[in-house]
This record gives sequence, C-alpha cells and structure tokens, in this order.
Amino acid sequence: MKLSAMTRWKVFSLTIVILVSAIDVMAQDGVFTGYARDPETNSLLYVENHYVNRLGATDERRVVLYRCSNQGPAFARKTLNYAAGRLAPEFQFEDARLGYLEGLRREGSRKNVFLRDAIDAPQRSAMLKLDKGLVADAGFDELVRQNWSKLEAGDSLRFSFLVPSRLDYLSFKIKKIGEIKIDNEPASIIQLNLSGVLGWFLPNIEVSYRQRDRALMRYAGVTNVRDLESRNVVARIDFPAAERRLTDPLDFEALRKEPLVGRCPAS
Repeated sequence: MKLSAMTRWKVFSLTIVILVSAIDVMAQDGVFTGYARDPETNSLLYVENHYVNRLGATDERRVVLYRCSNQGPAFARKTLNYAAGRLAPEFQFEDARLGYLEGLRREGSRKNVFLRDAIDAPQRSAMLKLDKGLVADAGFDELVRQNWSKLEAGDSLRFSFLVPSRLDYLSFKIKKIGEIKIDNEPASIIQLNLSGVLGWFLPNIEVSYRQRDRALMRYAGVTNVRDLESRNVVARIDFPAAERRLTDPLDFEALRKEPLVGRCPAS
C-alpha cells in the first residue's frame, strides 16, 4: 500500500515525537567531580561537584557546588538550565566569599547578561544583540560535541562566546591540537583562544574530551572562580572517570539552597 506524502510526513513526525519522548523518559540524573589544582605546585585549590538532572533531556538542569576541599563546605554555586538552548543555557554563578555574581537569563526572546563584582557593588546588565549562535558557559561542551567530526578532522571553528565580565561576547576559535591518555583512555585536546590580535597576548585554554563518548576529562586555563583579590584563578581541573556515574533522583531544591560559606577554613 502506498502512502501519500502527507501521510508519510505525519508518520515521520509521530516517530520523531515518540523517539524524543522515549529519550526524555529514559533521562536520568548523574554526578561527576572536578579537582582544581595549581598547575605549578599541584596543590588542591577547590573541588567542583556537578549534579545533573535529566541528563541529555530537553529540560536538563545542573547545579555545580564549588567546595573548599573534598567533602568540605561550598563557597560558590552555579545553576544551569538548558531548556532555552544547549549552546547558551541560562546560568547563574555566585561566590559568597566575594559577593561576586554573573549569569545569563532569558527575557522573552532576548538574552540578558548580568554581573556584580562585589557584594557592595551595583548589579549591571545588558541585552545582547546576538541571539542565534551565541555560546555561553557550559554550552561550550555542547559546541565541541556538535562539531566533533570537524574538530577531529583538524578544522578550526570560530564562534561568539559570552564574556560576562564584559557584559558582551567576543569572537573565539577552537581547534584540536593533539591527543593524550587520561585514565588510560584516548582523549582529544581542544584549544580555545581569542580570535584576532588579542589572541596573541592572552593565554590559551585547553579542554580534553574522551574520544569514545566525548566526556569532559580535563580543563586547563583561566577559570570563572576568583581568588580573594578578585583575580581569576588559573587551574588544571581533572574530572576522574571513576567519579562519573548515574544516580538516584537528586534533590535539586536542597542543592540550590545549600548554604555557602563566606570564607574557606584554614587548611
């Protein structure tokens, strides 16, 4: 029996809906950990605990708690919501030690970036002119995964990346520069730097992804965490495969409300 073009389209659309629904139904919560160390001394600077709600689903959410030490109190928190887009999720990062705050939120069809440098400083914000194609915060991981084949082939990729401290975006480029073994598995090293002349003077960021599933394994470069003098910390952050796992449903409200300390205990 031959189906009309309209009937075939309806069947195709229904199939897509069923597949997407199945993915959402199967979505689970997950956790992984990052250990930020001084690149020169290897001393532990802080620990990132990543909590993922409905991993890979269209309404995925995340909470990241930045702890003074392993199992120690949290001094900062980041929340992310991917419902508005995988490349530019809504997010908010707050550091209780400094009163620092930055983030991106949706206001209607536009994106608003906001920043507060210190607890006693005014909060500033700006509507972004660019809407489509913007990459923000952890959306960088999604950019890499979406363009994995091109990067593996040696291509360079230019894109607009949000820089909250400037209340704007800048043009960056990424390219695969090599391979490394992490936890005895091959990983691709992706280098991120500014496009143009500014890129000659600013340090690069290198991010390593496991080749078999593109999982984040290592980050090396400047971070969004600041020291007590408000300077961005430079760190090597390792994400051990052994601490990446699916878990029972997480209590996201509790994670969003976990108290943050204004000062880390003396080590």
